[in-house]
Amino acid sequence: MSTTKADPQERTVSIAGSLADAIACSFTLGTDAEGYSHHYYRPADAVVVYDGRDLEHYQSLAGRSLQEWYEFVEVKRGWASEGPLAALGLRMNAERTEFSR
Repeated sequence: MSTTKADPQERTVSIAGSLADAIACSFTLGTDAEGYSHHYYRPADAVVVYDGRDLEHYQSLAGRSLQEWYEFVEVKRGWASEGPLAALGLRMNAERTEFSR
């Protein structure tokens, strides 16, 4: 049996990698003031809006920035709460959409 301890940085790297992978796939943008939950799904470049468990709306972004959707909801309904990864996800999306232009 080995008594060698694992390098603490290994765990940090795997957590950071897992976080980046999770955001790269999808994340919760937030819940609007009317109680609808907005999720970004990157493989489809789309926002999916749920009313509880029911699909309420699907919006393809077609290459537009996710920030545009965020601001649209802010004006139309307002945000009640932001998803835990929303700020980081918005920033990553902005970098991706700027790079692709």
